[in-house]
Amino acid sequence: MPSKNLTPNEKKEKFESAVNYLLNQSYLKTKEANYYAALLNSIKSKLRQFNLPDDQSYDVINETYLRGIKLLDSGQEIKNPGAWIRVTSLNVIREISRKQEKEQSWDSNLIERQIAPEASNSFSSENYDDEDLRLLKLALKKLESKDYKIIVLREIQGLSWKEVVSNLASNGEVVNETCARQQGSRALKRLRQIFFELKNHHQ
Repeated sequence: MPSKNLTPNEKKEKFESAVNYLLNQSYLKTKEANYYAALLNSIKSKLRQFNLPDDQSYDVINETYLRGIKLLDSGQEIKNPGAWIRVTSLNVIREISRKQEKEQSWDSNLIERQIAPEASNSFSSENYDDEDLRLLKLALKKLESKDYKIIVLREIQGLSWKEVVSNLASNGEVVNETCARQQGSRALKRLRQIFFELKNHHQ
């Protein structure tokens, strides 16, 4: 049946079938399986090209699927689902990469520059220099105590990792420098995540 004669439901089913084929290739005929295997490999290759993990391919496919359904619901048509998925998934990957670069470039020294140790527990409005500072303080407040503590020691008080370990040990926490660094990295990652969640929520 020519594509132009398809009903809206049939157009949607055609697109949904292509996405299902992409995710489940085992029952397809050899030619179809090869096509969708190549398409999935292309998505994973693009993820690696943008320094993103392969397992993010399912997030990319899911977002591509949602965009396709939205397009079809608007009355438009996807004549070649496979080609459309290829192009749209690349756009999705680029957007994910830009977002990640933006978050990774987030200046963690904002903590050191703008939050004094003595004010780190103070959240009154007169202490806020700007919206980012206010959200950063809220993000700090939402951290688990162990993450908050290591960020205060390392980023706010500016202690060396050896001094951080010593400080933690004086409070009964036995940890070596490698573990402290890993904990600090996770704490900053979590702080960034909370900060950007708050920022996106307030936009």
